[in-house]
Formats: sequence, C-alpha cells, structure tokens
Amino acid sequence: MKQVRQYGFRTKTEAEKAAQHAGKLLGLATDEITRKRIGDMIATAKRGVPLPSAEDVARRIGVGLDPESTGVSTGEAWHAWLAGKKRLRASSAERLEIAGRHWILPVLADVPLERLNGAHMAEVFARIERLNAQLAVKQGGSRSFVRLDGDVRTRPRHVGVASQHRVYAALREFCNFEMRKTRRLAYNPVYAVELEPEVTPEARRWSASQARAFLAFTKDDPLGPLFRIVLLRGARRGEAVGLRWADADLDAGYVRVRRPIVLVRGAATESTPKTKTGDRPIWLDAETVRILKEHRTVQLKARLKAGESWQDNDLIFCQGDGTPYKPDAVTRRFQRLASLAGLPVIKLHEGRHSAASLARDAEVDPEIRRRTLGHADAAMTAHYTHIEAEAHKAAAEAVAKLVEGASS
Repeated sequence: MKQVRQYGFRTKTEAEKAAQHAGKLLGLATDEITRKRIGDMIATAKRGVPLPSAEDVARRIGVGLDPESTGVSTGEAWHAWLAGKKRLRASSAERLEIAGRHWILPVLADVPLERLNGAHMAEVFARIERLNAQLAVKQGGSRSFVRLDGDVRTRPRHVGVASQHRVYAALREFCNFEMRKTRRLAYNPVYAVELEPEVTPEARRWSASQARAFLAFTKDDPLGPLFRIVLLRGARRGEAVGLRWADADLDAGYVRVRRPIVLVRGAATESTPKTKTGDRPIWLDAETVRILKEHRTVQLKARLKAGESWQDNDLIFCQGDGTPYKPDAVTRRFQRLASLAGLPVIKLHEGRHSAASLARDAEVDPEIRRRTLGHADAAMTAHYTHIEAEAHKAAAEAVAKLVEGASS
C-alpha cells in the first residue's frame, strides 16, 4: 500500500491527531473495497480541509453510501423528492409544497440530510407552537392582521392539531423515501416526535326535512342543481363543480365524474378523480334530470347573450361567461344560502355526508351507496349492466322520494 504523507500542520501534536483520526477512519472499513475508498478519501483530501468525523463516515457506510460523499442538505433533498412526485394531484402537491415552505424548510433547509435526528424534527413542531403562542398574544382575541417574528406566511393563523399531523405526515413520507429508496438515512427520525392525538369531530348532517327545505329555497339559484346533486347523490365539491355536458347522458339518467376542479394557488384547476372508484357515473332521479335539462336551456341562452366573451369549457355549472366556479366560492354560497334559509350552517362536504345518511335512511343497498359516493373498497366494473343501471336509478328515486316526502 502506498504511504500517504500530508503536510501543513502547525504542530507535531496536530499531525499526530490527524494520523490517529485517519487510522480510526480506516478501522471503520469491514471489507477491502470500503477500505480502499476511505484510503482514497484520505489521500485526496485538500490541505487545510479536515477529514469528516468518524461518526459521519460510519453513518455513510451503514447506509451504503460512499464514505467520502459530502451528501446534500435537507432542503436540496426535499426539493428533489417533491419534484420527483409526478403522479401527485395538483392539490396534493400544493399541500406538500406549503408544508415544506411554511414549516419544514425554515428549520431543516440547511441541515445536512445525513445528520437529521429526532431533535431536528421536534424543533419543527416547537416552532409551530412558538408561533401559535406569539399569535395569541399579539391578536389578543381580535382577528386583526399581525406579523410574527420568523413566520414566512402572508396571513398567519393558528395551526391546529390536524394541520400539525399533516406536517408530520409529510415529514414521515419524505424521511421514509430517504431511508428506503436513497438509503441516505439509517432510520426515520420523525418517529421520535409524539403529537397530541388528532380528534376528528363527527360530521354534521341535515335531515331529510332540512334537505327538502334547502332545495326548495334554492330552486331558482344558478347553483341550485349543483347543490341538489351534492345533497341527494353525495358528489364531492370538486366533482360537482367539474361536471361536463360531454360526460353526461341525461336520457340514460346520469352524469359522470371525469375531471374535478380543485383550488390550486387560488385558481380553479382541472384535476383527476381522487381515487380509481371516483371515476364513476352518478345516477339521478327523474326530477333532477328534468331540472338539469331546464338548466341547460337557460345556460344556452346565457351563452348566446355572452357572444364572443363566452369561454367554452363544456361545464354543466359555470359562471356567466363560461368560466368555472372556484370551489371555495361555491362552499361560501352554499353556507350563505343555508343561513338565509334558517338552517344549520354546515360545510358543503357535510352535504355529502348528509347524502350518505339519506341513502341509508332510504334503505339503499350498501354496495350501491359505496359506488355512488365513489369510495368503494372493490373497483367498479368498467361497464354497468342494465340491471345495475336500474338499481342505481331506483336508489336515486328512493332518496329523492324520502326528501320530497319529508315533513317541514
């Protein structure tokens, strides 16, 4: 083996310590290939640049990395990981990007990835709690806008347990990737953190009589038919907003979910169904079909009136110029109308929960209910038989009958 000489040490003691450290590094090798790599690292070390610690080299060897690899920062690794998630829905990618920008990177961006540990993870959530406490003091019970020290958000607000669990989930997924795929982490340090349990309150639901009152109150509203599809058939908000005429067959009695519209960076954006079973037909009762046909006539008149300003997106529900509604605007209108109707104000997604309860009360078959809601355990069949179509239409009629027959 070639003897290596290095110069530039100020004292003999420093030179001896460096030699001992080099020997310690060579002692970490468990095979000749690794020993050669460590030797090359020592031989090519630049004058004045210290060799990596034995702890760092041992960690790299343990996860199968080159001993002389300087690694990457957590920020660099995070951005590369996020950029590689090509199959993510736009809304899911935005949630991860926000979790990184607001909570993860302000703490971990410059930390070498290979050095991540439980203390780093704990600091992410400690910072959240500090900002929550700071916000509570500065607001003093008011809802006025405040600025917080070290906060990168444009409009700070309290970060609840549910949101903290979303940050935790993002960290867990990222670190699992670095542990199992790149092998740059030997373990997942996020498991050193324990959050307060997330308690999800039970969704509120409208009764059949409340749903009936709301549908009667909104029958002349431009979004009345959309709310009817949510309340009676359980469509998700984005699914209902993104329904297209090309995907509907009103003579057969259904509209099909193909391209939901979600909110991404404040803009209404076309997406894909949330799950495989989300791509499905939503079967309608006869009254809803009649209302939609009437709605189409009204829309065609609006299109002629708009002329060249009309933007043709083929949407069943659109604004006066053909552009899509923003999903959050649809929710706000739903809640405002509920308040005006004197009903309990619920979330639009809780209208979907109401639809599930109404279907159960109407004694609709559980399998039909699951397929209608689009979250069945078993994949939907590609093509429905005539019998299946009749069963779905019968279920739609049963729910409509339950609501229409409810006492005020």
